[in-house]
Amino acid sequence: MDAMIGPDGRPPVFDGAAWLSADGVLGAGAWFFVTKVLPSTPAHIAVMGVTHARIDSSTQVELDYARSTDCKDLTFEFVFYDKANRDVGDYVSDDHRNVSAGDTHHYVFYTFEAIPSSAVRFDAIANCHD
Repeated sequence: MDAMIGPDGRPPVFDGAAWLSADGVLGAGAWFFVTKVLPSTPAHIAVMGVTHARIDSSTQVELDYARSTDCKDLTFEFVFYDKANRDVGDYVSDDHRNVSAGDTHHYVFYTFEAIPSSAVRFDAIANCHD
Protein backbone atom coordinates (compact mmCIF):
# COMPACT_ATOMS: atom_id res chain seq x y z
CA MET A 1 0.00 0.00 0.00
CA ASP A 2 3.01 2.34 0.08
CA ALA A 3 2.61 3.17 -3.62
CA MET A 4 -1.12 3.74 -3.43
CA ILE A 5 -2.22 7.36 -3.68
CA GLY A 6 -5.74 8.47 -2.84
CA PRO A 7 -7.82 10.90 -4.88
CA ASP A 8 -6.76 13.65 -2.50
CA GLY A 9 -3.11 13.13 -3.54
CA ARG A 10 -2.02 11.69 -0.19
CA PRO A 11 -1.38 8.09 0.86
CA PRO A 12 -4.44 6.30 2.30
CA VAL A 13 -4.70 5.32 5.97
CA PHE A 14 -5.91 2.02 7.42
CA ASP A 15 -8.61 2.49 10.08
CA GLY A 16 -8.56 -1.13 11.24
CA ALA A 17 -11.29 -2.26 8.87
CA ALA A 18 -10.54 -0.62 5.52
CA TRP A 19 -8.22 1.76 3.68
CA LEU A 20 -9.52 5.32 3.58
CA SER A 21 -8.29 8.52 2.00
CA ALA A 22 -6.23 10.61 4.42
CA ASP A 23 -9.19 12.93 5.07
CA GLY A 24 -11.48 9.94 5.77
CA VAL A 25 -13.98 10.91 3.08
CA LEU A 26 -13.33 8.19 0.48
CA GLY A 27 -12.94 4.39 0.76
CA ALA A 28 -10.14 2.67 -1.18
CA GLY A 29 -12.14 -0.17 -2.81
CA ALA A 30 -13.11 2.04 -5.73
CA TRP A 31 -12.63 5.36 -3.98
CA PHE A 32 -16.29 5.58 -3.01
CA PHE A 33 -17.66 8.13 -0.58
CA VAL A 34 -17.72 6.92 3.01
CA THR A 35 -21.05 7.54 4.69
CA LYS A 36 -21.29 7.39 8.44
CA VAL A 37 -24.48 5.96 9.84
CA LEU A 38 -25.61 7.91 12.85
CA PRO A 39 -27.70 6.17 15.48
CA SER A 40 -31.35 6.98 15.13
CA THR A 41 -33.25 8.57 17.97
CA PRO A 42 -36.90 8.00 18.73
CA ALA A 43 -39.21 10.75 17.53
CA HIS A 44 -40.64 11.21 21.02
CA ILE A 45 -38.85 10.54 24.28
CA ALA A 46 -40.94 10.77 27.42
CA VAL A 47 -38.88 11.75 30.44
CA MET A 48 -40.30 9.97 33.48
CA GLY A 49 -41.28 12.04 36.49
CA VAL A 50 -41.93 15.76 36.86
CA THR A 51 -40.44 18.18 34.31
CA HIS A 52 -40.95 21.84 33.35
CA ALA A 53 -42.23 22.75 36.82
CA ARG A 54 -42.84 26.47 37.23
CA ILE A 55 -44.69 28.95 39.39
CA ASP A 56 -47.02 30.98 37.17
CA SER A 57 -48.64 33.24 39.75
CA SER A 58 -49.37 33.50 43.46
CA THR A 59 -52.05 30.82 43.11
CA GLN A 60 -50.99 28.79 40.06
CA VAL A 61 -48.27 26.24 39.23
CA GLU A 62 -47.80 24.06 36.19
CA LEU A 63 -45.77 20.98 35.31
CA ASP A 64 -45.40 18.06 32.93
CA TYR A 65 -45.54 14.52 34.30
CA ALA A 66 -44.93 11.05 32.86
CA ARG A 67 -44.64 7.63 34.48
CA SER A 68 -43.78 4.12 33.32
CA THR A 69 -46.97 2.51 34.68
CA ASP A 70 -50.64 3.44 34.60
CA CYS A 71 -52.12 5.16 37.65
CA LYS A 72 -55.86 5.64 37.98
CA ASP A 73 -55.69 7.81 41.12
CA LEU A 74 -52.77 10.26 41.13
CA THR A 75 -52.34 13.28 43.39
CA PHE A 76 -49.46 15.71 43.87
CA GLU A 77 -47.83 17.26 46.89
CA PHE A 78 -45.95 20.52 46.34
CA VAL A 79 -43.07 21.74 48.52
CA PHE A 80 -42.02 25.35 47.88
CA TYR A 81 -38.48 26.68 48.41
CA ASP A 82 -36.95 30.16 48.60
CA LYS A 83 -33.64 31.32 47.06
CA ALA A 84 -31.69 29.90 50.03
CA ASN A 85 -33.31 26.48 49.41
CA ARG A 86 -35.40 26.68 52.61
CA ASP A 87 -38.83 25.07 52.74
CA VAL A 88 -41.32 27.96 52.80
CA GLY A 89 -44.57 26.05 52.43
CA ASP A 90 -46.37 23.08 50.99
CA TYR A 91 -49.64 22.28 49.30
CA VAL A 92 -51.39 18.95 48.73
CA SER A 93 -53.66 18.84 45.70
CA ASP A 94 -57.12 17.40 46.12
CA ASP A 95 -57.23 16.84 42.36
CA HIS A 96 -57.24 13.13 41.47
CA ARG A 97 -55.86 12.39 38.00
CA ASN A 98 -55.71 9.36 35.71
CA VAL A 99 -52.28 8.85 34.09
CA SER A 100 -51.47 6.43 31.29
CA ALA A 101 -48.02 4.84 31.08
CA GLY A 102 -45.40 6.44 28.83
CA ASP A 103 -47.44 9.56 28.00
CA THR A 104 -46.45 13.06 29.06
CA HIS A 105 -49.31 14.95 30.70
CA HIS A 106 -49.40 18.72 31.25
CA TYR A 107 -51.04 19.89 34.46
CA VAL A 108 -51.98 23.31 35.80
CA PHE A 109 -52.86 23.53 39.49
CA TYR A 110 -54.63 26.38 41.28
CA THR A 111 -54.16 26.77 45.03
CA PHE A 112 -56.80 28.16 47.40
CA GLU A 113 -54.17 29.97 49.47
CA ALA A 114 -51.43 32.14 48.00
CA ILE A 115 -48.08 30.52 47.36
CA PRO A 116 -45.47 32.15 49.65
CA SER A 117 -44.09 35.23 47.88
CA SER A 118 -40.51 34.16 48.69
CA ALA A 119 -40.96 30.87 46.80
CA VAL A 120 -38.80 30.64 43.67
CA ARG A 121 -39.16 26.94 42.92
CA PHE A 122 -41.00 23.82 44.05
CA ASP A 123 -40.76 20.06 44.12
CA ALA A 124 -43.82 18.13 43.00
CA ILE A 125 -44.15 14.69 44.55
CA ALA A 126 -46.51 12.36 42.72
CA ASN A 127 -48.54 9.93 44.84
CA CYS A 128 -50.30 7.00 43.16
CA HIS A 129 -53.19 5.68 45.26
CA ASP A 130 -54.02 2.55 43.21
